[in-house]
Amino acid sequence: MTAIERRRDPTSLLLKGLSERECARFRNRNLRQPGHGRRVHAVELRDWIGGLKLPVPACHQPLATLALAGDSEAVTAAVDCARCLAGNPDPFTPLTVIDGGQLTLDLRPDAE
Repeated sequence: MTAIERRRDPTSLLLKGLSERECARFRNRNLRQPGHGRRVHAVELRDWIGGLKLPVPACHQPLATLALAGDSEAVTAAVDCARCLAGNPDPFTPLTVIDGGQLTLDLRPDAE
């Protein structure tokens, strides 16, 4: 339990509620920010105020000011942000698809 979660003042309770609501809203969802590009981002939980967590784009795209107020959309659409895809390849993709397979490791002692 973080320090802010133990506090009972109105501001701490408001921040805790916001953190819990946003984390629940983006559970198993991707994030689409409002605006021009409408890219779909992968989501990761980052430390926020007082050790609370907040969902943000995995590519470190800055959040719009209104995104904290619930303006970002939680979507099931596939991620189409190139930076998110480059930083988080599909964990179920076989390694042979990514790099051609594992190289053999030469463990013979040097002949020198």
